[in-house]
Amino acid sequence: MNILIESGATKSTCIGYSGTSTFFTYKTKGINVTYASQETINVIFNEIIHQNNIIVTEVENILYYGAGCNNPDNAKKVKRVLGLLFPNAKAAVFSDLYAACHALCTNQKGYVGILGTGSASSLFDGTQIIDMAPSLGYLLGDEGSGTHIGKLFVTAYLKGNIEPEIVIDFEESFKVSKSLVLEKIYQDTKPQIFFASIPIFLQKHLKNSNIQALISNSFQDFFARQIDYYKNKTYPWFFCGSIAYYFQDILIETAQKNGVEIKGVIKECVYKLLHIEKMLFLPPFF
Repeated sequence: MNILIESGATKSTCIGYSGTSTFFTYKTKGINVTYASQETINVIFNEIIHQNNIIVTEVENILYYGAGCNNPDNAKKVKRVLGLLFPNAKAAVFSDLYAACHALCTNQKGYVGILGTGSASSLFDGTQIIDMAPSLGYLLGDEGSGTHIGKLFVTAYLKGNIEPEIVIDFEESFKVSKSLVLEKIYQDTKPQIFFASIPIFLQKHLKNSNIQALISNSFQDFFARQIDYYKNKTYPWFFCGSIAYYFQDILIETAQKNGVEIKGVIKECVYKLLHIEKMLFLPPFF
């Protein structure tokens, strides 16, 4: 049996398969290896094993795409855990950007962006990532992401710049007040989780022009940073991630204003990756 795992910061999707047969599909908590300890990663992988009754000695190949794995040290941390849990398996560990590249571009050249809980981008030459914009995390970057959109909304809410009917709905939906929101931001250990939960709420208010503008501003910040870094509009863009998918009309409109062509948007890569077994044998893997 082979195992394919795509893990973002919010959720992980794991599929057990062999050839055209799928044995299980399982969703659990996400892993961003930049922030997760080896012990945390181990707990989540053990959950996957036990919940799906996996016989670890029968697993032949594991293909893991994960947030934070563009850093070789992080990728090796994941591979160490996989090696201990699946002693007979060949494990290939890629960054989540490679998941998007492999699923969306195949052998085409283009820019690939991830807009989910966080954001990231790269330039793919059809085989490998040849350039990557710095990813600074939710405090200093993540423009265009769920976390960034959430931060913009919370800032407008705290400053009194959100319509009263949306404020009421927000406070009732999240069981918060302005003082409780400030506590979530400055006292919780992971405020980014709160920020990233807000775009789901905003979906039902997309007819509001101010909410549309707020999301568009986040995407504009993303494209401004990308264009400033890559300084080249020659190649098309491909996107994956829940934010790109659910707000793709605003994303495409904002891209057009920046002279950017978008050729594909998908929510998840894992199901397209399922049938690309050759990726197991492509560099770079750790």
